[in-house]
Amino acid sequence: MRLKENRNESKRECPRCWVEMVKEKVPVIGRDVVIDVCPNCGGVFLDKDEILRITGNRGLNRYLTKYLGIDSDSQLICPACGGLMDGEKVSEEVIVDVCLTCKGIWLDAGELERIKNIEDDFSTLSPEKMAEVYDEAIAKSRNKRIFKDIARRRR
Repeated sequence: MRLKENRNESKRECPRCWVEMVKEKVPVIGRDVVIDVCPNCGGVFLDKDEILRITGNRGLNRYLTKYLGIDSDSQLICPACGGLMDGEKVSEEVIVDVCLTCKGIWLDAGELERIKNIEDDFSTLSPEKMAEVYDEAIAKSRNKRIFKDIARRRR
């Protein structure tokens, strides 16, 4: 079901073809989820945690919002906040783009249906993803120490 755009909401453009996206309701248990759909390419944008409400897969939601969005290797720009996105292969057929800033999720046409059928619980990370998460943790730790040293020197 397509919805009229709320005047107070900012309009979102598709990060693939720059067409204005339309709101669409996805019926789920409880309050329906409203997603952004590109009428041209069929891609969808989900705000943070909407993937959990749609799929019910907590492991997938945790994986996408905690372990993705580490580096910006996607060509896309987030339609919600304009941030850089991180692309990650979650199955043989699906590459998910996650915003580094707001953790919104971009799925190309048909990927939402495919991701609903993924049975992986995402409780284990690949060695490559573990190395990426480790490198990010080290970088954050190093940056914290640098900022603490700067703050201490200013006192």
